[in-house]
Amino acid sequence: MFKRLFAPISAAVGLILAALFVLPGQNKVMKPKLVLVVSVDQMRFDYLVRFRDLYQGGLRRLLNQGAVFTNAKYRHANTETGPGHSVILSGRHASHSGIVANSWYDPLLKRSVNVVDDPVHRPVGGNGRGATPANFIGHTVGDLLKRDSPESKVVGVSLKDRSAILMAGRRADAAYWYETDGGNFITSTYYMPAAPEWLKRWNANRVVDRYAGKLWERLLSDVKVYERYAGEDAIEAEWDRKDIVFPHRIRQAPPSPAYYDDFRRTPFADEIVLQVALEAMKSHDLGTDSATDLLAVGFSATDIIGHTYGADSQEIMDQLLRLDQTLQKLFTEIDQRVGPQQTWVVLAADHGSMPLVELARQKGLPARRSRSSDVQAAVMQALQACFPKASGLIANYDAPSFYLDEAAIAASALKRRDVETVVVKALLETGLFESVYTHAEILDPEKQDDPHLPLIRNSFFAPRSPHVIATPKPYIYISDAVGGTGHGTPHDYDRHIPIVFLASAIRAGSYSAACGPEDIAPTLAQMLGLTGLEKESDARILEEMFR
Repeated sequence: MFKRLFAPISAAVGLILAALFVLPGQNKVMKPKLVLVVSVDQMRFDYLVRFRDLYQGGLRRLLNQGAVFTNAKYRHANTETGPGHSVILSGRHASHSGIVANSWYDPLLKRSVNVVDDPVHRPVGGNGRGATPANFIGHTVGDLLKRDSPESKVVGVSLKDRSAILMAGRRADAAYWYETDGGNFITSTYYMPAAPEWLKRWNANRVVDRYAGKLWERLLSDVKVYERYAGEDAIEAEWDRKDIVFPHRIRQAPPSPAYYDDFRRTPFADEIVLQVALEAMKSHDLGTDSATDLLAVGFSATDIIGHTYGADSQEIMDQLLRLDQTLQKLFTEIDQRVGPQQTWVVLAADHGSMPLVELARQKGLPARRSRSSDVQAAVMQALQACFPKASGLIANYDAPSFYLDEAAIAASALKRRDVETVVVKALLETGLFESVYTHAEILDPEKQDDPHLPLIRNSFFAPRSPHVIATPKPYIYISDAVGGTGHGTPHDYDRHIPIVFLASAIRAGSYSAACGPEDIAPTLAQMLGLTGLEKESDARILEEMFR
């Protein structure tokens, strides 16, 4: 009844919003030549404003000319790279898209599978994974754009495969990403049978090899500026507790896979993403005709640097200052090729991050490091004590959550709920967890007393989600790493990210109303006059920025 009642109202609102993007005297929507979507992996919202006075390039432009949403938080608990990037241009929760994590346990294959794993396809352009969007359920803004305008082109480029692929969508013309097995940018046979000539040339030039021996030094010469904005250098809990002092040198040398992997831990990684993105833009002829094209670019160095040195480090500050310059180069090139009045820009992030435990503790927060192996041991000991004759009850441990082996449970004449009860009790007794959920609790409509439960439900897809899902208490970091930090919880520090729109059709300014990345796709679809992208029930159109 309610759907029938509100359907005409929704249609009317859609027509009104579409009318806002119509030129006077014309009957068609004002569409840009290019939609540029930039994702900065692990960019907390405070990065946008904390270093505001120091930005002089692309981030300064976004702050001065864009619609900046200051209270944007993911509406899901699984704050990881795959889920975040799957949301940005689809607006879909994992409960609908199936993208519950960066990887999940497959009970049929009896192993973990990566979010973009696809054994049907092969890598193209170099060694790596034949990745595709096959595991994603639904469609993106780019998919709808291709449906309505077959001449439109959609391309994704990123350091990470899951970033490029999940933003670009199922109908994308191409997605390109970096592989540490050789230091190349590659794609897969899902997109094309052979590498294009431009990609062959770029890889043949061994661009990444040229950084061997190069020091990552501070961009600014005045160390006191870094101390004022980011504190002292070399916090003992960073990374491996050894290589924590500026400047930094990439470990080992090409062609070592360790070199290509460590390269990602520098701002130079974003520089090569920019190079490949511009080459892809030129090769695919984006933004040069009347059909709207979409380019999604994922800058991932902030994530690796953030994991390594923490959110309050001089390294993360320097990374953001350098990203500011990198984005300026991207915007300048697009201004020249397409024109600022013909380009819409969206900036977002896939998740935030937790501060270093040791720095949080200095501020009086109840922060703590705990080894993930200790959590696993506590659960295994509890199961052994309660079910001494049973074995193999845990199929997979995806810290800090657990997949059960239902066949082993049945073979031991046990009930799943009894095994779950033991696991839940063991986890809670560690003192590390705020809440622990089973599928039955998540699916129980009567359970409404947990403020994090809506976020858990948005993250839940029964065929892929762990059977027992644990939420750490705030500022509890569970990892076997000796230093660094992470993300993946429903806490605000992991969910609060920047959203900025920059377009001639919107009003610049700061907008403080609650919103989330789930709102980006339906808002873009509305602006582009695209139909068929179903908005989540808890999402909205960011109409306050419309002229």
